[in-house]
Amino acid sequence: MLQARLPENEEARLQDLYRTGLLDSPQEDEFNDIVKFASVLCDMPISLISLVDSDRQWFKARIGLEAPQTDREISFCSHAILQDHLFEIPDTLQDNRFFDNPLVTDFPAIRYYAGMPLVTGSGNRLGTLCVIDNEPRVLTDLQKFGLKVLADNVIKIAELRIKNKRLHYLSETQKTVISILAHDVRNPLASIKSIIGFKQSDIIDTEDATEMIEMVSDQLDNTIGMVDNVVRWGELQMKFARFNYTDFNLYQLVESVFALESLNAYAKNNTLVNNVFIDTLVNSDMQAIEFVLRNLVSNANKYTQDGSITVNMTYVDKHMVIEVTDTGIGMNAEKVGKLLSAAKEDHNSTLGTNNEKGSGLGLLLVREFIDRLNGTVTVKSELGIGTSFKIMI
Repeated sequence: MLQARLPENEEARLQDLYRTGLLDSPQEDEFNDIVKFASVLCDMPISLISLVDSDRQWFKARIGLEAPQTDREISFCSHAILQDHLFEIPDTLQDNRFFDNPLVTDFPAIRYYAGMPLVTGSGNRLGTLCVIDNEPRVLTDLQKFGLKVLADNVIKIAELRIKNKRLHYLSETQKTVISILAHDVRNPLASIKSIIGFKQSDIIDTEDATEMIEMVSDQLDNTIGMVDNVVRWGELQMKFARFNYTDFNLYQLVESVFALESLNAYAKNNTLVNNVFIDTLVNSDMQAIEFVLRNLVSNANKYTQDGSITVNMTYVDKHMVIEVTDTGIGMNAEKVGKLLSAAKEDHNSTLGTNNEKGSGLGLLLVREFIDRLNGTVTVKSELGIGTSFKIMI
């Protein structure tokens, strides 16, 4: 038996596959009808929509076969996804790649196989729409064309669902951002207008007005930071569907984030500690990771005085784990539980050590981007001890 090699674009292919959300999802009539029609069209007892995962092929829809999946190393579809067009084996016993394959020598005793690759708009082959028989066969041109049309429809359904999820996500996030902006931008502007009115009416003197303006200035600084977050979020949204995965030096990225936060840290007598090894290379979207780190470090500085903020990085299995830890005021269990919630009412930010006020938008967007990078965010905190955000990607 000859095992299929991995496609050159295996990593991107798997990312596209996982993005569809089809793996391990329930059976659905839309896909079941396609395999039923393929079976009738080609007069074959078995038809499958097979998705090739990292170590298995899983059947989104199947007819004539009870098994929900098989190992990838023995799958015919792992060979089919290396092709641009239909992959056809007229007689497996006459093919050196398959004559001793367990799927040939044992159940379901495959003698004929034809698989049409399921190709995404970005050119990644997620699996196949295939038909199988227990005796040698050859498809007609009409049957081959029919299989191609059906395979194209599998991808169209999958990609339409991704777009619908994307539109829903954008709609909900837009509502959240508009709600936050409407509240947090209006407040300092309304304060400035009130101060001007008081001064013009001689309700307050110049000294009091100056003092109040300085207070509003601090509020505006936080608002500017929030608007900057929204702008950065918008920039990343423009390239959302296609994160740019590259190799980059994480130590240098952390240093650049620290440089942006150094003045704020100095003002609060906080030490910034980069514990990432100096030659650490990682593969991810650098702009998205920078956005996440900048928000977490800035947030840690807000709630820390005369302390330290540390960034660590380790690997757990095949995951990159970034941890941002502070020695600040910490949070109680209830606050930790709500911190990464998607609900707007759970993002009323606690005042910082210098009474800094925020909208909570930064952490909301951090959670969204980590989700889209197929990662997780966890938080540990203790009052009076500090807080640790752990990002696993």
